[in-house]
Amino acid sequence: MDHTRRTPGLVVDAKISGQRWPRPPEIIHRYVNLEVILRFSVLSSGSSGNATYLEAGGQGFLVDVGFSCRRLRELLVRIGCDLLDVSAVLLTHGHADHTSGVRSLLRECEVPIYAAPGVAEAVGIAPVNVDETLDLGGGMLATFFEVPHDAPTYGLRVTDGERACALATDLGEVGPEILRVLRGADAVVLEANHDLDWLRRGPYSAELKRRVASVNGHLSNHQAAEAALALAPHGLKDLVLAHLSKTNNSPVRACGTVCKTLRGVGFAGIRVRAALAGYPTPWIEVGQPIEAREYVYRYGGETEGAAHRLFDVE
Repeated sequence: MDHTRRTPGLVVDAKISGQRWPRPPEIIHRYVNLEVILRFSVLSSGSSGNATYLEAGGQGFLVDVGFSCRRLRELLVRIGCDLLDVSAVLLTHGHADHTSGVRSLLRECEVPIYAAPGVAEAVGIAPVNVDETLDLGGGMLATFFEVPHDAPTYGLRVTDGERACALATDLGEVGPEILRVLRGADAVVLEANHDLDWLRRGPYSAELKRRVASVNGHLSNHQAAEAALALAPHGLKDLVLAHLSKTNNSPVRACGTVCKTLRGVGFAGIRVRAALAGYPTPWIEVGQPIEAREYVYRYGGETEGAAHRLFDVE
């Protein structure tokens, strides 16, 4: 397997009748958005499996592969993509819900796999240094950064030189160093695992509750909201809350907590959504401007059929 720090070109070989053939250009154009934009979809997030698909300038990248190829293909199809669009794989965490599909993926298509120390060993590849910038081709650069968890775990920052997105899940706290890496990202995928009150009153054992709530466990909704608050003045436009617990959280609870915090300090325009297990998020175009809510005042009667009142609010 080639572990160089740069991916091969856009054409990825496919297995056809036991031979390998370059993928036809029409297939490339069928599946891949060739515009020079950076966008992503969180294909699925949670303890049952994790995967995110990033795309820029005709190249696609998978962040984590927590599913079989069959399931991964089903998720990719729902956003108009395919396994053959994957140019490289980046792994953030060594547990099965992030890596279980790696070997089956390699049987389907030969792509380079990148992972930081501790994660790389879990799948038997050479590790990437945390301070190393990966050149993914097409102007795409990626960097791993360490996050606190009870197993080797990393966040990932990806940029095309103009826009940047970052992912950080499976972490127990967001300290100053992590905030420094996340700051300036247009879009962030951030863990919001549990509501602390729900966790305390929930069915988990006392030991498991302590582990989840520890600095090496998982972020609560409140911690995610505090991180969002710190990032909001630095260009954050899209926030995806990920790795939600089915037992101790809900999308409404997580998004509500974060939105309320942001709205309270004047950042209501930041788009906040939750990533769910088995349901890809809509495409998130990194750097898409926040649309300020505009109020248009009109005197009644200025347009045909307008109501005769002082003004309308649109």
